[in-house]
Amino acid sequence: MTPFEIFRVPLTIFRQNTGSYINGFWVQVGEIPLQITASIQPTSGEEMLSLPEARRNKKTYALFTSTKINLLLPLKNPDQINIFGERYEIIQVEPWQNNAVIFGIVNHYKFYAQKFEAIN
Repeated sequence: MTPFEIFRVPLTIFRQNTGSYINGFWVQVGEIPLQITASIQPTSGEEMLSLPEARRNKKTYALFTSTKINLLLPLKNPDQINIFGERYEIIQVEPWQNNAVIFGIVNHYKFYAQKFEAIN
C-alpha cells in the first residue's frame, strides 16, 4: 500500500464498450463496471482554464489514481465514473510518471472528470 492510499476512496468506473452495425443500425454494447481507488479533489480556477473553452463552465473534479482510465479520444468513448451519486466522464489526463526508485515519488495519473450530459 502506497502512502497516498489513505486519501483514496473506492469508486466504480464504467468502461464504455464500442458497438457495431447490425442490419444497418448502430447497436451500442453495454458498459463494464470496474473498481478503482482515487482521491477526489475540486478543480481550481487555474485548472479550469487548462480545459477546452467549451468545457470550462461544467462541474469538474480532479482525480488522483494509479489506475489508467480511458479518456475522450476520437472514435473512442471515455470511461464514466460515479462521484457523489452523479455520473461524470473522463476528459483529460496528466500522467505523473516519476522515477520512483530515485525520487521516492509514487507514480500516478491526474484525471479530470466532468459532469456527464447525455445528448438526446
